[in-house]
Order: sequence, then C-alpha cells, then structure tokens
Amino acid sequence: MEQDTNNLLLGKEGPLVEELHRMLSNAGFPAGNEMNIFSSDTETSLRLFQESRRIEISGICDQRTWDALLEAGYRLGDRLLYFGHPMLRGEDVSELQRAMGSLGFNPGKVDGIFGPDTQNAVELFQRNSGLVVDSIFGPNCLTALKKLGNRNEQQSVAILQERERIISKTQKGEVPHIALGDLGGFLALLSESAKTLRKAHITTDVIQHYDISEHAKHCNKHSVDLYIGLYPIQKREKSISYYAAKGFESPGGASFTQFLSKELTPLFDEKIDIHGRSEQILRETRMPAVILRIGPTEDLVRIAPQLSLALKKAILTWFSNPFEEESS
Repeated sequence: MEQDTNNLLLGKEGPLVEELHRMLSNAGFPAGNEMNIFSSDTETSLRLFQESRRIEISGICDQRTWDALLEAGYRLGDRLLYFGHPMLRGEDVSELQRAMGSLGFNPGKVDGIFGPDTQNAVELFQRNSGLVVDSIFGPNCLTALKKLGNRNEQQSVAILQERERIISKTQKGEVPHIALGDLGGFLALLSESAKTLRKAHITTDVIQHYDISEHAKHCNKHSVDLYIGLYPIQKREKSISYYAAKGFESPGGASFTQFLSKELTPLFDEKIDIHGRSEQILRETRMPAVILRIGPTEDLVRIAPQLSLALKKAILTWFSNPFEEESS
C-alpha cells in the first residue's frame, strides 16, 4: 500500500480517529474504548472491516477504506435510491442489488453503485409488483420487497447472465476487444503488448490516465470485453485480482485470472497469488476485469518480452473456452 500523510494508522490521534472509531462501530466493528487514539485494537477492527469489504487488508485507513466506511453507514430504506450523476453509492445499494438479483431482476454486479443496470432492475421489480414505475426505490418498494422475504442467500441472476454473455460472445466467433490499463508508468511496455495482441487479431485499447475512473468510463463506453490493469509496485509481490464482494463474484474475472496465472507462473520463481477484491477499477467496470501486480519493478522489466506472449495466449485461450476448467 502506498503511504500517504493523510492515512490514519497506529499511533495517530485526534478527531479523525474518533470519527474512524464511530464509523467502525456503526459498521459492526467496534475498536475499544480509547476513542481518540489509533490503537492496536483499532488496527485489528480495521483489518476485519477491510476483509469484510474485500479491500486490501493493511490495518491502515487510506482513502479507499474511508470511502468504504462512509458507504457502510447506509442501510436499505435510509434514503431514496435512484440513478443520477454522480451515481449513488453505499451499502444500501449493495443490499438492493443482492435482493434484486436473488429475485431474478438483473442489477449487474453487486458493486454498491446505483447505475443503469440497477435502475432497470428496479423498474422491472416495480412493474412486476404492481407499483408505479418511476425507477426510484422508496418506501413502497421497500414494503413490497419485505413481503417477499429474505432471499439474499440465493445466487444473483447477474452471475448467470455474465456467464451467458461471455459464452455467447465466444460462440459467435467475434473478435475480442481488450483494454490494457497503465496503472503505474509502464506505457511503453503495454504499447508493445498491444502490438502483439493486435497482430493476433485482438482489438486492443491502451488506457493511460491518472484517474482510475476514466479507465472504467472508457471500457464501459466502448463495450470492452475484458480489462487488464498493470500495476507495478516496489515490494515483492506477484498477484492477480478480480472483482468479488458479498453476494457476488465475477465469473468471467475469476476464470480469466486462472488462465493468466497459468501463463505467468513459469516466468517467475514464486507463486502468483489470486485475490477476489473490491478495488475501484474492478468495481466500476461493467465487464470482467483483472489487476496484475508485479513487484519489484525489476522483475516486470525482466519478463517484459515474455509478458506480451503470455497475455496473448491467456486471452485467446480464455475466449476459446472461458469456463474450460468447470466443464472438464
């Protein structure tokens, strides 16, 4: 994790730490009695919260963790939920998405963001429940939902439909459309990889932007099939992350991670870790997405010539049979 002077960590004191303790307690992770001191109890509670939200478990309250704590303060019914700009985010939206998905109304991935897919799911729910179809989830919708009982343990229809969408794409024999995201200053390396992929008839975009949300906007706008973000880091780590949250795991992201890991493992003398995470780019993209972390950066430079070929083989193999291991 990158250190930031604004991060809250062990030993910090003050009103922000008090607010951190309040939010942790409201989220169900109380952190002891010393409200204005970031203690070892605070660190333990924060780690448990981070684990529950599928974000990096560091025991440090960075901006991503703070945002997750703010979103955790909302419960379904606390406010009206509707599609707008900026889009509403929160645990209440995640609750709504899990409920809609379990009832067969596809809200897209359970990402806690009230986007167009969630709006469509609410409209279908209202229409099927005999309610006014206004795309707003309010008290009447909540009452109708409660009458149906708790079905959140059922698998979301969004998982099945993501699988079907990917399989349909591969069966049609369409040209894959990939986006490579530069998340750490290796544009030249990704540009070389893009050349290799294009020669293999894989439509490839290279995205370089400091704002990760712009990566997601590009992919969503251009209906990209798969996003691969490269994140060079200084510490020793080899990992691939795909999107997962409570009640949802991206089947496409999870399966491609296995294909990519298989191709990359021979390039290193160490294990490649696989994580289901709720990171920003994984959360905001509407297609399967993965983040590849390779550190230290010298290791990335060393395998640069082989990386392009590994990406090409993983992508082509995945598109030929994306759920091969499950069907064999």
